[in-house]
Amino acid sequence: MSEGKRPGGLTALAVLNFVFGGLEILGSLGMLMLMAFLDAAAKSGEDDGAAEAQRKMAEAWEQIGLGFFYVILIVGAVSAILLIASGVGYLQQKKFLGRTLGNSYAVLSIGSSLAMGMAVTADAGGGFNIGTLIRLVYPVLTLFLLNTTFKEDFVR
Repeated sequence: MSEGKRPGGLTALAVLNFVFGGLEILGSLGMLMLMAFLDAAAKSGEDDGAAEAQRKMAEAWEQIGLGFFYVILIVGAVSAILLIASGVGYLQQKKFLGRTLGNSYAVLSIGSSLAMGMAVTADAGGGFNIGTLIRLVYPVLTLFLLNTTFKEDFVR
């Protein structure tokens, strides 16, 4: 493909990266709020049914460990940065900024989704479920498209 002509599919992939990067940022902020919520629920002294359910969820997350929260938070932030940077690279058709960072995001996202599925129990809202499958679709699609369909379009 000529250097000045960017495929429409690559542009669409860049737009999706920007959207999912923004959602990752919101997800990281949500994780911070969840950490605060679970801390408050663990300290709650109320005995009603809702408070009991909150305490059970907080206990399930405590079993996983606070360090895991920070790992999720860091992975989410790194994923957001990789998504946005690779989106810019797709638009500029740059090999490192687009293809390499896009592949890095996909591998990181697949690994973190699988780790979350294995590490977080169903009581804590995790496990392998439809959400895990949905989180795997875009990174797998990105890997496939970057290494087959758009492989020759990164010219700079």
